[in-house]
Amino acid sequence: MTRLRTALAQARSGKLAAGQQGFALLMALILVVLITAFVTDFNYKSRIDIITAGHHRDDVRASYLAKSGIRTYGLLLVMGRQVGRNPMAQGLLASMGMNLDGAAMVCRSIPFLDTAMLRFMTQIGDGMMSDEDEDGLLSLMGMGGNSQDSEEQSRVPVRGELDESGEGEQKSLKRDLLAFEGDFKVDCIDESSRIDLNGFANQAWAGYSLQQHPTALMLYGLMADEDFDPLFEERLKMDRWELIGNIKDWVDPDSQRSGLWGGDEDGLYDDYEPRYRSKNGRFDTVEEMRMVHGVNDEVWSLFGEAISVHTQNFKVNINSASAEMIRALIRAYSDPSIIPMQAIDLKIPELMAERIFIPYARSTDFISRVQAKGITLRDVDRLKTIISTDSKVFRLSSTGYVNESTYNTVAVVRVNNNGVRYLLWKEN
Repeated sequence: MTRLRTALAQARSGKLAAGQQGFALLMALILVVLITAFVTDFNYKSRIDIITAGHHRDDVRASYLAKSGIRTYGLLLVMGRQVGRNPMAQGLLASMGMNLDGAAMVCRSIPFLDTAMLRFMTQIGDGMMSDEDEDGLLSLMGMGGNSQDSEEQSRVPVRGELDESGEGEQKSLKRDLLAFEGDFKVDCIDESSRIDLNGFANQAWAGYSLQQHPTALMLYGLMADEDFDPLFEERLKMDRWELIGNIKDWVDPDSQRSGLWGGDEDGLYDDYEPRYRSKNGRFDTVEEMRMVHGVNDEVWSLFGEAISVHTQNFKVNINSASAEMIRALIRAYSDPSIIPMQAIDLKIPELMAERIFIPYARSTDFISRVQAKGITLRDVDRLKTIISTDSKVFRLSSTGYVNESTYNTVAVVRVNNNGVRYLLWKEN
């Protein structure tokens, strides 16, 4: 440091030697490099902070868009249920021998809803939605209404706009229904079109043996196809009824294995790491089924889409059920020695096509049409207790998109005439 001060003092007096002049130049270059590195690092960190803040902003926007998708579709379900429960609509349909389940019809007719669809509807031509329709939809979504006050509230003043006194130009912008950045897409699945595993906890069915239990019979019908024989015989090395018994044992309150196997049901999990026991309680989520002994990834991929745990009435809506579920119901309550499965499979497309034009008004209508196809059903009275034509529980999966950010939200909702109640809410 002393040498540097001496060199600088000599530089001021013009008395630096050649070597000292080189040293001063070197020090100046070092200082320039250090300052440049500091400025570059500061600039880089500032840019990173700005980009990170932008991504965080987009993540938050995407999360709210996903939630908006859930709530928007929930309003559609409520509106559909209110229409379906309207006395005039019910009377008209009853006179034609039909039944309208409005919420389930909305879910079937509009399996997904996204902002691209809404923007197309409002922008095609001069717009398929009039100003009055947009105001009505805004009111439905809680964003204003079709009254004069709502219209005034939805108008955003422009810079320089003058008031009613006439001081200057009078300009304003009307808030667009879809004037936001990003998109959402929400899918609807009718939970009542699936098998509710919590039927094993239904006290009304507590007296049934495993092979007579309605929920077990539906599961057996789902798994009965001979294409699944290699899965059970070679890979799982267990009978279908054994796997179904393990699912029942997870729910029922006792500690004894169901069916013909006997023994301690908790012994199945002794070799698991970490070890755990049967829950002896209701399933809280569908994914919990994967903890049951025998339910591996292959079983989950094959049958997981047909499972629910939220319906609470443990019935299957035959107007919303898939072809696989209709097949499972018929197989569970028909005698394969009389009607082979191949014959049943041939009748399923006919039943599905007829359902499109004439939905089932009552459970007895379904039974009558099946029997009219030459399929003999057994335990018809028991079959009536597990099928319905009404849906109240739906699974809504919504994704929000803003630039490169995406956010997923899944909700299971119970719909009534007054609104929706959330049974499950997951975000990721």
